[in-house]
Amino acid sequence: MQWLLLETVEELRQAKFERVTQSAVAKRAGLARGLVSYWMRMMEEYGLIDRGQDAVPSYDLILTSSGAATLRRCNERLEAAGLTG
Repeated sequence: MQWLLLETVEELRQAKFERVTQSAVAKRAGLARGLVSYWMRMMEEYGLIDRGQDAVPSYDLILTSSGAATLRRCNERLEAAGLTG
């Protein structure tokens, strides 16, 4: 789940979305907003996601340096296992 959400946040950022919100992540990943909200809180506690200053569901999500490093390691493992396209 963490990889999917980290990857989705990064994809939306690279697509130049003005703000990456939990709703946008949920829609793109095909997940319920409540589930995404739960995981974003958890990943923020783990230091993988920064939800910005606003305490509302329209957070401007970004990967922290730890989140970016985690995503990079996951993608390297997937590639090494031949699971990428």
